[in-house]
Amino acid sequence: MRDGALLKLAGAAAGAGFLLWLARSRHPDGWLDRLDTGDSSVLAFELGGHVGQREIRAMAETVLQAFRRHDSIDMLILLPRFTGLTPAAALDMRGLQASLLSLGKVRRYAVIQPPAWAGAMITLGDWLIPVEARTFRLRQLPQAHRWVSAGG
Repeated sequence: MRDGALLKLAGAAAGAGFLLWLARSRHPDGWLDRLDTGDSSVLAFELGGHVGQREIRAMAETVLQAFRRHDSIDMLILLPRFTGLTPAAALDMRGLQASLLSLGKVRRYAVIQPPAWAGAMITLGDWLIPVEARTFRLRQLPQAHRWVSAGG
């Protein structure tokens, strides 16, 4: 490799590292809470802040365990303080595996108070994927729980 190409590659890597650091440092740390629904076939989570790989991996493991126990499940996701995913979270293999398998295993997917961009993706996805998905406002949480629980 020529010295100029190596220098450009090093500069690009440093720039990408800086952008990742900047994206991470501008958002609050992420969290994941598992919420009890009283029904093992209805999973509920709250995600907040800028969610990282650790949180996505934990959520994926819980979802994959539910897939092993049930033919199908329903999910309720609360996102009132969610700001996004880190690149590592977005590309986590267990998370991607759970997402792919959910196309055949999740009946209903209720999302509470998503950011505008996520709500638009969910609305569009409801037309494209075989999962019944709806968004709800935070004050509609009881209605969302009833809707998602009626999926079975």
